[in-house]
Amino acid sequence: MMKQKLPKTHQHLTSLKKIKLGLVLTLISYLTLLGLGSAAWANTPNNVQASHLVNQLANNPSPYLEMHAKDPIHWQTWQKNTLKTAQKDNRLIFISSGYFACHWCHVMHKENYLHPDIAQKLNKSFLSIKVDRELTPDLDQYLIDFSRKTTGVAGWPQHVFLTPNGYPFYSFIYLNNEKFSTLLQRIITLWEQDPENIEQIAKDALEDAQPQAFDPKPLSQDILQENLIQSLLPNIDTLSGGLKTTSKFPKAPLLQSLLNKATLPEEIEDWLIFTLDQMQGKYNHLFDHINGGFYRYTIDPEWQIPHFEKMLYTQAQLISIYFQAGKKFNRPDYLITAQQTLEYAETHLFNPSVSLFLSSQSALDKQGIEGGNYLFNEQNLKKILTKPQFQIVENQWKLDQAPPYDIGWHPKPTTQSWQEIKDKLKANPKDIPTDSKSLLGWNGLMLSAYAQAYLVSSSPETLSSGQQLANNLLKLIKHPTPPRALAIKGEFMGQANIQDYAFIIQGLTHWLPNLSSSAKQETLKEQIKHLDKTAQQKFLTPKGWLISESPLLPGQRGVWAMPDDAIPSPTAILDCRYATNLAKAAGKIKDDPIKFSSYLNCQPLK
Repeated sequence: MMKQKLPKTHQHLTSLKKIKLGLVLTLISYLTLLGLGSAAWANTPNNVQASHLVNQLANNPSPYLEMHAKDPIHWQTWQKNTLKTAQKDNRLIFISSGYFACHWCHVMHKENYLHPDIAQKLNKSFLSIKVDRELTPDLDQYLIDFSRKTTGVAGWPQHVFLTPNGYPFYSFIYLNNEKFSTLLQRIITLWEQDPENIEQIAKDALEDAQPQAFDPKPLSQDILQENLIQSLLPNIDTLSGGLKTTSKFPKAPLLQSLLNKATLPEEIEDWLIFTLDQMQGKYNHLFDHINGGFYRYTIDPEWQIPHFEKMLYTQAQLISIYFQAGKKFNRPDYLITAQQTLEYAETHLFNPSVSLFLSSQSALDKQGIEGGNYLFNEQNLKKILTKPQFQIVENQWKLDQAPPYDIGWHPKPTTQSWQEIKDKLKANPKDIPTDSKSLLGWNGLMLSAYAQAYLVSSSPETLSSGQQLANNLLKLIKHPTPPRALAIKGEFMGQANIQDYAFIIQGLTHWLPNLSSSAKQETLKEQIKHLDKTAQQKFLTPKGWLISESPLLPGQRGVWAMPDDAIPSPTAILDCRYATNLAKAAGKIKDDPIKFSSYLNCQPLK
């Protein structure tokens, strides 16, 4: 997450019609050039109607939304009539999108959304929308894409301002209270002075978006693999593993796609193995050596300093990868990492009330301290460990030096008594703030993990757990109105989207060989085919695939290829079953093969 500064450039207003994206970078700077300080803004007439809204987030089943229920801001959730409400009141729309486990979402909440001055500005002049990005990924992805195009950065919490007609015109990630208050007042003044120009330029920017290029040339697996390898070679980090970036993410879809190939160039295979070594490494900290499971990413390039949130999709994909890699490369240590990650998920994230896995655990402890559940100071360690155990830790963790974190040390394996030390330092799952919703699609990824785990282990417990999950997901996705998620007690939340269908279809396909009879396999094959057909009917349009059935904003359009992110591309999963749409996506896939590596798993490609 990058902190963002207010714009400083000064350009004349007459040049605005030539500017499409990044509109307000110029408009706000123009106001600054005119000398409209905060006192001038306070005297600006405000024609916006007085607020008739109240905070609607109380008792929301989403923990992320519910944590904002006591904010003095009149938060709304996105509804079918949201744009009509904004247009009726001539209100700008302010959307804040985040998720429960997000560290900076909590910081933004504490610094801004509990503040009366911020609340006064938002309530008076904006229709303020809170979005759980995990429940509404289509809207969140649209906001993220806009932010990347206009500012070059995106992340969570993601904030975007839109006109009453739903056209975005400015975005930011995080601002402290003073800068956020200043920005709000500038935008209020901007809208009061020239709303027609803002609306028109934002609309023109959207309409000027170029359609995806059609590439009539066939896209074979050989071509795709060659393009991917050529793109990877200058980007792989041979010193630390992973890609050459300032922070390190697992990039699970990329690793999985490479792992699936029977042969790879020696340099790439060596890098793949080295990356897996580094991610699980006992001297690194993407992996939680005490509780098991992987953090979402590290903020440094050496895998040392994690943001401490743990996501179900991370665990699911890396369980599959480490089981598969352990068998392929004859690495028992990979199998141990996979098993420990599976045990973490079953212990910390499984909700027996709904027989599904929860979505994430927060980076913050119950006192709001980042990493508080995972870091230990010297005093804590003395209380928890025996004297001999403490002496081992004292020597090997170098407790005589300043701790790497303000609140202490992040555990790493010791050469002596590690199992005893580890058992004493384990956190109680009930003590870690956990997002209590269960997302169908992410559970589909867990079903693929169980399939790979059973392929390697042949464990009866794994077979039973996987079959239970398969039955549950199949029942839910076949419901007349399948949900995006289940709340902690089983209430439906949101609507299933393309990710849910794709990941469940993939999970069921991976699970298929584990069924005990050919008759059961044939029945499941027919059910998978029906889900395929349903997904196409719901999400495939003449202009490409949609994330959800009903786009919420005028700029949300279909695409022929959705890129991999932290999760695999759902269109790669669905289109690879029917090669008819792949030619329309070929140009985009060839241009950036790293982002579309899941298409490397595409067997029907010709």
